[in-house]
Amino acid sequence: MFSMKASLPTVFGNGLFSPQGCVLAAIVLSGWTLAAICPQALMAVGIADYGTPYLDSYAVLAALDAVRAGADPHGANPLDPLMRGHVYSDWWLALRWLGLTRAHNFAVGTALAALFGVTVWLTAQLRRWRETTGLALVMLSPPVLLAVKRANNDLMIFVVLAGVGLAATAAVWWRTVVAIGCVALATGLKYFPAPAVLGFMWVRPARRMPAVVLGALVAVGLALASVWSQVDRSRFVVGSGVYTMGAPLIWRDYGWEDKASALLGVMVIAVAALALAVGRVTTGLAAQGHATDRMRAVMGAIVLLACFSAGVNYSYRWIFVIWPGLWLWRRAGDDALSRLDRFVARFACGLILLCLWLDGLLCLAINLSHPLLGPGGIDHLQLIWRLWTQPVPWLLMLLLAGWIAEGALVSVREWWSFRHEG
Repeated sequence: MFSMKASLPTVFGNGLFSPQGCVLAAIVLSGWTLAAICPQALMAVGIADYGTPYLDSYAVLAALDAVRAGADPHGANPLDPLMRGHVYSDWWLALRWLGLTRAHNFAVGTALAALFGVTVWLTAQLRRWRETTGLALVMLSPPVLLAVKRANNDLMIFVVLAGVGLAATAAVWWRTVVAIGCVALATGLKYFPAPAVLGFMWVRPARRMPAVVLGALVAVGLALASVWSQVDRSRFVVGSGVYTMGAPLIWRDYGWEDKASALLGVMVIAVAALALAVGRVTTGLAAQGHATDRMRAVMGAIVLLACFSAGVNYSYRWIFVIWPGLWLWRRAGDDALSRLDRFVARFACGLILLCLWLDGLLCLAINLSHPLLGPGGIDHLQLIWRLWTQPVPWLLMLLLAGWIAEGALVSVREWWSFRHEG
């Protein structure tokens, strides 16, 4: 039975209104507000709004208006400032029944950014100042600011995927159904979260794992089937440059086409993951931590790894590193882990911050010295920058892949032990 008296200590004890959580909320709110009222600061690190606040939510609302006008929302849309067609699934077009139009863009974009921020705050449950510092650096990083500034619908995918934590430890059937529904909804909205279904291997107790994974596979399969004819429209080439991420970036500069390098990239990641898992490099990391934190972390890591392997994406996809990053910061300071495990966690945390901040530092340097470089110099500098910095996200992805593989093996062993004992 629900009891307010029983629930309040739990809420405060978990860190929702802890000093760390309140300080994080104040820092993030102040930083985002400053970015909104001082667009020059974002321009300095290479983030432009093209004269339209919340540019990506505007594109969705423009598609709704095109449908109302009887036009094809999937072609070049004159109602959008950049003439963008609707490249997402038609599930988004159902928003027109809420009466939303382009006139509501400021309210929609602000609500989406606020929902994202509140979701991070609710799921972070901060306990130490180290976590507060790390998460603040992530939330104020250029890729996250890019997602918030544009009100990209990846923010909504993040919010929806937060619901998977409901299935982590509770065997209550409705929570599992809601969690599976969250992954299916995210898949139907934007396709790329489909691999997150593998995250249900982390449900506990492990005896539930096969049934939950099977149910999730069916639900996600049905969602994919319903939008399968629309997937191709989301495949467009993202050029090499700042604020992009993906395995093909490094191969492009050596003359490889994206399709030719895709299989090679997947093979490199798979071999590295297998080597790390078999070598048990991160055994402590794979098995430790609160089950709900660990499940959200692995969901985020799987989505991030899938996007990185599949192609080149805009860097706002880095928002999905928030849960793995927070989980790693906690492991980095866990004295119960071995020295190797703590070192690996700290190393991964450093890689995360580099991935999030390097391009912003480059843009700042270019904007400060633009008259000295000239267009040709800027292009050459970006090429050199990519060649030197692409190993950083690769190292992070290899570590995440190894942790995912090893964590999956831990889950299978626990399930096998239960089955054998039963």
